[in-house]
Amino acid sequence: MTKGLLVFAAVLSAACAASPPSPPPAATASTAHVDVIGEIQNIREADARWLKAAQANDAAAESAVFATDGIAYREHVPPIYGPSGYRSYTERFRADNPKVKQTWATDNIQIANAGDMAIQTGEYQLTGLGPKGTGEDKGRFVTVWKKVKGEWKVAHDIGSTTMPEPAPMKK
Repeated sequence: MTKGLLVFAAVLSAACAASPPSPPPAATASTAHVDVIGEIQNIREADARWLKAAQANDAAAESAVFATDGIAYREHVPPIYGPSGYRSYTERFRADNPKVKQTWATDNIQIANAGDMAIQTGEYQLTGLGPKGTGEDKGRFVTVWKKVKGEWKVAHDIGSTTMPEPAPMKK
């Protein structure tokens, strides 16, 4: 090696040793302040309020969990848009199913790196379906939450039955 190349290598080594390492992506400015455990707890609390409202047949409180541009997807009905659409859907659903009881349980919540979106998954169960209250449904759900003015709101809620298709009726 030439003397100049040796000097360059020595200067480069000294400069690299003196400069602090770059922070890992998880510690960048956009995610450094996300309290994942706290945000998961906040979502669990919002979800508990939603479930309590559903079990109390309180359509207004149930629909309040939705963002203004939130969408719910249910089997055999068109997409349900926003809090007012969800409230109308819930009121019609309860009128058709006066004895319905709802439960659901979360099995996972994941918070996005930026801390402004989250995905919740779990299982639901409906009993007391139909006019006589003898039907049931079980299924899975995926709820996408987003922060709106510091509060977690539902952006998308998708429910899908895991029950077998009923046998076709004989004519």
